[in-house]
Amino acid sequence: MKVFEIVKGKFAIEGVNEVDDISLEMLNEIKIFEPRFINEESKRGKIIILMSTHLVSWDPKTEQGRLAIFKNLDDKLITYVGTTFPEITMGAGGVIETIHAGYQMANFLITGSQRSESGSKTINSYKTHFFDGPAGTSMISVPVPAVYGTAPAVVEADFMGYVRSFRTKLMENPAMTDDILKDLMLYGTDVTFDPTTYVSVYSVHPFPGYLHFHVSTKNVHTHNIYIRKAGTTVWDAPIRFDGANFDVHRVPTTSPENLEVMIKGIINNVETAMLSVIRPVTYNAAL
Repeated sequence: MKVFEIVKGKFAIEGVNEVDDISLEMLNEIKIFEPRFINEESKRGKIIILMSTHLVSWDPKTEQGRLAIFKNLDDKLITYVGTTFPEITMGAGGVIETIHAGYQMANFLITGSQRSESGSKTINSYKTHFFDGPAGTSMISVPVPAVYGTAPAVVEADFMGYVRSFRTKLMENPAMTDDILKDLMLYGTDVTFDPTTYVSVYSVHPFPGYLHFHVSTKNVHTHNIYIRKAGTTVWDAPIRFDGANFDVHRVPTTSPENLEVMIKGIINNVETAMLSVIRPVTYNAAL
């Protein structure tokens, strides 16, 4: 038995002639990976297993991964202009110019947000020392605003939607091959994300004066943090943040403080329904 490629990222199992050729253990493993596309034919004692999606999505769902795709398209699409792909247009509003503008904007936003996140940690730490000390802390270096750099040309929202639509057009062209898709970093499949079942995956680490949260941003980039005192049922007002890391600076009435924390995602300004794991944490005020 072997796995072979059919075309454009689709896969099948070859060499299965009789039911006995595939073990129950192997069939169960396949069902785990792709349970929606199992088709068992028993009419002639044969079994056909087709996977209509590859196990790896072409969209990495990360900022850096997407930036890499944009840069690669910006570098390589020009080499396919004038070939058998009329979908790759040039000129004002064309694909080449749009992809270039999108790459520049993505690079600007990712770099700027990284600088902003670093700056927010600096100023929050400075703020904590200002209000609560400890006395003797050097306050000479006053934080300054982050410098994002020169803003590029404006690009319309949902740039990934633009790239996804462009990829779909390329896939419909009979001349498209797996090798070209791989060269453009567009090889793989679309994986459907269901917001109704989303559960935030995160960790929380207490430090003197703040709680550090780290959350997976694979499908959701914005989250709400909920905090309550252990043994109570009412959550404090949610704290909204973007990205994978965030520090919550808290001034408790008592220290140490036994807390419980929880995170929920935000998609299109609507909070997701499913609660994350509620984690206990012991928080100490700044020294």
